[in-house]
Amino acid sequence: MITNDDELKDAVSIVDEHIQEIQNYLGQDPRADGKIRFPRNFIRTAGHFRNQLSFVKDKNIRDNLAYALIQSDVYRWLTNRTDIFGTAKEMVIKSGIALMGSICETMAIDGTKGIIGKKHSFCERCNRMILKDIISEYLKNELHWLWEARAAIHIYEINHREHEKYKMKDYNRAIKATRELRNAFENYHS
Repeated sequence: MITNDDELKDAVSIVDEHIQEIQNYLGQDPRADGKIRFPRNFIRTAGHFRNQLSFVKDKNIRDNLAYALIQSDVYRWLTNRTDIFGTAKEMVIKSGIALMGSICETMAIDGTKGIIGKKHSFCERCNRMILKDIISEYLKNELHWLWEARAAIHIYEINHREHEKYKMKDYNRAIKATRELRNAFENYHS
């Protein structure tokens, strides 16, 4: 059990050394006996996320949003508990931003059922959510930014190198916009 910062440093050093030894020995071999146990109690449960999505009426959509939020916890663990760096870190951040965009899109469509028609694009839906007093102008702008950032999932449409493009501050901005949209729908539907 770790009880202080010195013990933490020692434990990290031991884990670092052993993980590297496992990697050196196995290389790209995906052997089952070389798998490292993922730490328990970091990834939150689907039930935890479902409870935060009470405004989502469709059970399948609520479940799938909960699973997507579990995926975001995996990205959070990678960025918080490892020193992943360079292009690999940027691609985790890009994936996290894209995931937040998809979560927001789903919440926006489900949260405006019967209020805003189905045919509207995400950004147009956000514009209309302002008129319905669901979200603020600030949140609309953040969601428009998120949607533009999410568009990078279409690699063939990117007309620049993605190297050194994705930063943690952008990922945190995407997470904040997602939380604010969820809170806006909770308030609107309560």
